[in-house]
Amino acid sequence: MSTRLRLSMAAVAGLFAYIDHSFVTALPWILLVVTLDLAAASLGYLTVIQGAFRHTQLIALLVVGVVSAGIGMGSEGSWSKLLILIPAYHAGSRFARTGAFSAPLLGLVVGLATAWWLNRLTPPEAQLITLASLLAVLFGLLGAWSRELEPEEVVPDANVAAEASLLLRRLHELADTLDTGFDAPGSAEMALQDLSNQMRSARSAILVGYGDDPAVPLAIRGADRTPWPDPMEQDSVLAWTWRHGEATLAEWKDDLVARSVIVVPLNDDKGDRLGLLVADRPLVTPFREEDLVAAQGVADRHAANIDLSVLFAGLRERAGLEERERLAREMHDGIAQEMVALGFGIDAVRRKARGADSPIADELDALRVDVSRVLGDLRLHIADLRIAVRPDTGLGAMIGARLQHFGSSSGVTTRMHLSETGFRLPAHTEVLIYRLFLRMLADARHSLNAETVEVRLNVAAPRVELWMAHDGTSTLSERDFGDHPLLGLGGEITIEPFGVEGVALRMRMRARGAAPSATLSNERIPQPS
Repeated sequence: MSTRLRLSMAAVAGLFAYIDHSFVTALPWILLVVTLDLAAASLGYLTVIQGAFRHTQLIALLVVGVVSAGIGMGSEGSWSKLLILIPAYHAGSRFARTGAFSAPLLGLVVGLATAWWLNRLTPPEAQLITLASLLAVLFGLLGAWSRELEPEEVVPDANVAAEASLLLRRLHELADTLDTGFDAPGSAEMALQDLSNQMRSARSAILVGYGDDPAVPLAIRGADRTPWPDPMEQDSVLAWTWRHGEATLAEWKDDLVARSVIVVPLNDDKGDRLGLLVADRPLVTPFREEDLVAAQGVADRHAANIDLSVLFAGLRERAGLEERERLAREMHDGIAQEMVALGFGIDAVRRKARGADSPIADELDALRVDVSRVLGDLRLHIADLRIAVRPDTGLGAMIGARLQHFGSSSGVTTRMHLSETGFRLPAHTEVLIYRLFLRMLADARHSLNAETVEVRLNVAAPRVELWMAHDGTSTLSERDFGDHPLLGLGGEITIEPFGVEGVALRMRMRARGAAPSATLSNERIPQPS
């Protein structure tokens, strides 16, 4: 707005010059002052230099503009008196009252001195220059006032590390005040406990999903799997609240027993949907409107804790993935390259031994085979370290792709049976299960006589079951998995014999707090097809 106002002043000066029949003489002066003003206005965009140096550049440009306008005031006609208004307004908008008074005063001195130097300092000319300078003071004050009306520019802190340190310290303080710290399932279970204190429900759950991400059950009560349809399906009883963020009280008749269902959105501090609170019970005792209001109150009280816990879990997961990527990069650039060079060295010695009919030639061939096997395992480990769980890649897709690659590279026969619902497991849980799968896959690769690998994966979040077996020799036992992180999440890992020499691993897990059956004893929980 201020730039347009100053250009309007220049246009008015040109109009007066046209009326005075001196437009040709006025045009160079108008262009000079306007160019200097635009240069001063564009200084912040044309240079990356900050601080005192740019401040000095701005003052220099404004002083040159004021001096040019003052020379024009003292050497040209009446139209030139308007030129001082342009730099005066700019100085006021940049330097407040100091600029509003300093620029007109400097213009007055330069204008009077120029008129005196050219022998044009008559009383009428001096009055015009003085009146123009006084008017410039008013325009400078107008510029200063417009600056006060503009919102203050927030200058970002250049020290990102200091800002991150403050945030982490604040997070540490908040973790001490929360009953469950930053444990996302724990925060969700607290919300379900609060809901059970407000009303009676047969089954209830906290589902989390940002934007277009799939729904992830954080906690569930009354069932060992999520009984409702995927909220991203068009006809799901959860779909309306998932898409529009509006609490609903609905009837669901697609289950074995007709149900009354409450679906309430969990919103973050910006009002965006971060998940759902769901509860149901048989339709013979339907929920009422006051139950819907109470459920919404529970969601409002616990949404912030759940949002914070999920975001913090995402930060920890990202930090872990970055560390794994760093290790993979160091292994690739370090030991992997050294192993390749070692293999080339062995090849050179093998050729010389073969040429000299040395008795160690066969031993060198066997050594080269071992080096190639170790290098292949190392490359697989590097690839396994670069695990990235994405919303568009589920656990089944990751395991299927890895199993297919293993079969094509080793010649081992692979079989897989997969059953997945639309609900996803938490990302860190999927990573732990995938790493368990990789450990069994490595055991099959190191077994020299493995011919078949079978995998069965059944995911009905939050319940998941993984069964994996190979028919090669193995030394694995349950003691090898005694401290596995999945055990801390409620998982159970058992080792069984498979075939003559093989081994089978079975891992079962469901969310903490889930009952083995529904709350009502006469109800049946539908099983996955």
